[in-house]
Amino acid sequence: MRDIDEIGELLRPLARITPDEPGGRAGGARARALFADIVAQDRDATTTAARDAMTTVALPRRPHGWRTGRGRRALLGLAASAVLALGVVLGPGLAGAGATSYANSAVEIHEEAGTYVARIKDPYADQREFSEAFRALGLDVELNVIPVSPSAVGEIVRMGGSAETPLNVPYGARKEPADCDLADRGCFMVVTVPAAIKGTPGVLRFELGRPAKPGESYENDWQSVTRPGEPLAGVKVSGRTVEDVLAEVRKRGLAAEFRLVVVHEGGYEVKPLAADEVGDDWIVFKVTPAREGVVTLEVTAERQGGLEYAD
Repeated sequence: MRDIDEIGELLRPLARITPDEPGGRAGGARARALFADIVAQDRDATTTAARDAMTTVALPRRPHGWRTGRGRRALLGLAASAVLALGVVLGPGLAGAGATSYANSAVEIHEEAGTYVARIKDPYADQREFSEAFRALGLDVELNVIPVSPSAVGEIVRMGGSAETPLNVPYGARKEPADCDLADRGCFMVVTVPAAIKGTPGVLRFELGRPAKPGESYENDWQSVTRPGEPLAGVKVSGRTVEDVLAEVRKRGLAAEFRLVVVHEGGYEVKPLAADEVGDDWIVFKVTPAREGVVTLEVTAERQGGLEYAD
């Protein structure tokens, strides 16, 4: 069985290996050649030696996000230990000091001309996997992918950070290819983050809109349903009576819920309101998305001077 110096000699070519595909995916010709060389040099090891290697070589814990098939036998011997230690050869992502790409089951991130490009592979994945990918590259970015109404799908619906977070640099979101349907295979939501924020203090937080599942509540429930792409697109609702707006809602086959607008100094808040408490002559301030087929009317008992009826 070879000693640690021999292992080092096997690993030395890694310094010259770069992924052949975005996201550090395995499968490049040079990576496969290195793997074949390692395996070939260890084929003469006996079963006993392999078993000894497993008990004497401490294997690194597999990073979260890596996947292996059920029932697959553990790789034995020095070559397997070396490959597991390499990680970048067989793993789906590339991480660590100086890394420019990383991938897990939810998202793939790589650097392109001074910008980190994050392609969402599974918008319904565990939220922790999105932020995990950015942090693996040294970026203090928290990305949440949330259910939204149709017009907000693929948009950054909310962004913020701590006092130190640089917000005056270009961030972005798009679909790739442009204007594709996310229900189609090969259509991705993409978030772009400037590489200049790497190493800067403060946390950057994004909320990116994804299509809602059937019956799932929309989380962009402060936006108007009169925006293009929404069920009441172009309809004037603000300042009209509840009776008038409900007629528009029902004409489109929608149901309605209600919230009471409470005006106070410096702003207003909304509170849940039962339908039987609302009069037909009450005034609608805003209509927002609730979930598929349902909208929310934000109302007051009478017109309020402190509200700006925008629609």
